[in-house]
Amino acid sequence: MTVPTASRRLRIVKTTAAFVAGSTLLAGCQLISPRQTDEMYDAGDGVSVNVGPLQLRNVVLVSDKLGAAGVVSAAVGNPTSEDIALSVTGAGEGNSAQVTIPKNSTVNLSVDGSKVTLAKVDAEPGSMTQLTFSSAQAGNSPVGVPVVPATGYYADLTP
Repeated sequence: MTVPTASRRLRIVKTTAAFVAGSTLLAGCQLISPRQTDEMYDAGDGVSVNVGPLQLRNVVLVSDKLGAAGVVSAAVGNPTSEDIALSVTGAGEGNSAQVTIPKNSTVNLSVDGSKVTLAKVDAEPGSMTQLTFSSAQAGNSPVGVPVVPATGYYADLTP
């Protein structure tokens, strides 16, 4: 059996010290930084909002140009034991739509049968516009919503 030389022992000690110091520094980063899974955020294109008991997720308005019609894309959850009528209103007179969200269900607002179309969008794609969501249970909830063009996975969402 060979005995390590002094220079080899010094290398082993330095390597071990560097490993311990690096591990300690990396552990310290976690100490002062919050875990991303602890923070709520919208991972999609749209915004999320609760309107009374209704839970609206990934809300966007799909429209190709300023002044054109637009389709509201969102998932709306109703965890209650009663059907809830949801109104969606955009800027301008008579620019609204209504849909009933059945009890204990989730509805996609961009498909036939529950499709919500607004007659006129007051913003260009790539900008934000204000929509007002309202129900008898919650009153009015104005929300800033992104306007996106009908491309990519929104290509089929035309009025």
